[in-house]
Formats: sequence, structure tokens, C-alpha cells
Amino acid sequence: MRTTILKTDVHPLALKVCSELQAHGHQAFIVGGCVRDLLLEVTPKDWDVTTSASPTEVMGIFPRTIPTGLQHGTITVCMGEGEENHFEVTTFRVEGEYLDGRRPEEVKFVKKVEEDLARRDLTINAMAYDPIANRMVDPFAGAFDLRCGIIRAVGDPAARFQEDGLRIMRVARFAARFGYKVDEYTMQGMMASIDILKRVSKERISDELCKTLLSTSSSYGMIVLRNSGALDIACPLLSGRELPLLGVQDRCQGDLETRLAFLYNRLPVKLVEEELLGLKLSTKEVKRVLFLLNTLEKFFFFKESSTLLSYRKFMARIKNEAPDTWEHTYQQFIELAKALELPFEKLTFYDEEVVLARRELAVNGNDLMGIGITPGPQLKVLLDKCYSEILEHPEHNTREYLIQLAMQ
Repeated sequence: MRTTILKTDVHPLALKVCSELQAHGHQAFIVGGCVRDLLLEVTPKDWDVTTSASPTEVMGIFPRTIPTGLQHGTITVCMGEGEENHFEVTTFRVEGEYLDGRRPEEVKFVKKVEEDLARRDLTINAMAYDPIANRMVDPFAGAFDLRCGIIRAVGDPAARFQEDGLRIMRVARFAARFGYKVDEYTMQGMMASIDILKRVSKERISDELCKTLLSTSSSYGMIVLRNSGALDIACPLLSGRELPLLGVQDRCQGDLETRLAFLYNRLPVKLVEEELLGLKLSTKEVKRVLFLLNTLEKFFFFKESSTLLSYRKFMARIKNEAPDTWEHTYQQFIELAKALELPFEKLTFYDEEVVLARRELAVNGNDLMGIGITPGPQLKVLLDKCYSEILEHPEHNTREYLIQLAMQ
């Protein structure tokens, strides 16, 4: 981690935005996550600017702007084509009461950046840097907490979390992303404010949960969620259950759906489906999770015999029913099995064996109707018979052989 930021570290267009604002007599800083990332020597994904200029003044300075969040003081300044050249510029502000645990009742614009920083959630997100004067503003010792690896709320933790219950989820996400420990008083504030999280929409909770699962130290993030009580609200199906794998969640490094399958394995698939849909995951995402969980059950049957035929039947299901390309789904299943410490090598032992998919069957319904088979259930029975034959004997996958088989 670095101790200082240089003007040359700042995106040249973000620098220009600050320069223009200051040239018109206003204060201007880059703020929040981009300052944190620069100190961590990570290239920021977004460059946010905070200023003493009012939204109207910002729109008067720059020729191309979008009133993204005018009521909250946010204007998008377009410094070129493409979103990568768009910068959110927000007027210094303080916020009124959060009566619904989600958003302030009112926003008041102020003239001091320190007042603006005081409304933010965590100290590591409450730093501002003036690239023109090369001046850091860090009233809550966020840089110190970065060096010490601590996640700490700004000011009174309980007050911060009662303002917006989602901040409880955000603490876990940042802890998982950076592997930082949560400050004791911050954790106490989370626990004391946990009922506020119940007011937050499932979509917002789901977004933070998924980001936590996809983080490098997801195990720690999930433990933070459990210890704070947030896991009971986000994932009630997991509430009160022994979760021995929670502490090793980061063993699973597959896709989001694979990590969810790891989290929910050994739970009834129907209940998992209901919970994930309740979390507002997409139908496609839920389908992927359920397919992996069902495939786990099939794997246990294969593991008991580990014969070539049982392998072909196992792989046939993946090839015929996978929600994505079978190659990708198979790789995700291997990631899941590896994380669960299952003997996945029993599968890879047969990697060179031929397993044909149904679409590769050398005959179809038209072929069988061509030899006098009546459309209906019998047609499916005969096609299933042909497919079973080529699973056991791939070399029999010829039109002539399968027509003869169907006629028997």
C-alpha cells in the first residue's frame, strides 16, 4: 500500500473535471472508492468527483452533462464518448433522517468536504483527494485503517447502519474483498441495527450477497454475515443450521452459481429454488444452481459403481440437459466437486471415453415414422431405446443399425 497519491495517478479527464471546477472558484476532489483504490495501488473502475459547486453550477461549467441524480446533487459530466469518459460529480451534501432505513428524507448541500465525508459509510470510503493542490482530506483516518486492515464505520456505527440497513451487507462485502477484519464496535453496531436490514429490498440484499460470494475472502465475508445476524435475513433457509462449509466458502472458485451450489448443498432442492427466487436471482441463474445440485445427487450414484456405463449415463445427462454448453457446465461441476472434496478423479479417469448426446443420434422421429412407426408415445420409447444403445455401444450409432433395432 502506498502512503501518498500523486496528481499523475489520477485519470487525466477526472483531473480536468477538478481543474475546471476549481478554475470557476469551486472546491473539487476525487472521492471515495477511487481514493481508496489508489492508495491500494489498484486502478479505480470509477472516478467520482465531489464539489462545492451546486448542480446548476456544474451544468453551467460543462457543455455536456446528464442530470443523473439531480435531487441528490449528482450530475454526470461527459468528457468524451463512452461511459469510461463519463464522471459523476456530486455536490457536498449532508443527509436528513432515514425514516425507512434506505434513503434520507432530505438532502442539504454544504460547503465543506469534511461534512460530506461524515455521511459516508466506512472510513476507507470516506477520503477525498484534491489533485490540483495535491491535498488529502481524511478526517476519519481511513488511510490508517487501510494500512491496519480494518473495516470501521464512520462515526457512530449504530447510527450509520440505522440510516441504511444495506450497509451491514456492505461491511461483509468489503471484508470479503480485502480480507480485512471488522472493527469490534462496528460489528456491535451491525448487530444492534440488524432489524433495519429487513426493510431493504431483496434485490439490493442479493446484489451484495453475490458480490461477497465472488470475493477473494468469501469465507470471512459469509462469517461476518452470520455473526451479525444478516445471513438469517438474507438467506433464511440457512438460519439455525450447522454450516461447516461456511468457513471454507472460498474453497469454491467457480462461477457465482457454483458458489451458491456450494453454499446450499445438502439442502432440499425445492426449498433452495424458492429461496433463490425470493432473492430475485434470474431464472437462468437459479436453473444453473439447481442443475448443479441435482448433478451432485447423480454423482453419488455414479461414485458407488464407477463403471464405464454409469459414467456415460452421468455425462449424458450433462450433455443433454445442461443449462449452458455442456463443457462449461461440466467444468463448473468439477469445480464444485473439488471444493466439496469429492473424488472427482473418478470422472476425469474416463475423459477419453465417447459419450454421445441425443442430438447426435443417427436417427430421428422422421426416420422411424418412415418405417411405419406411428407418432405417439411408442415413438419416444423407441428413440429412448436407440439412445440407450449408443450410450453403451457408441459404435452402433448408424442409421442402418438403429433402424434395425427399432424394427425388432
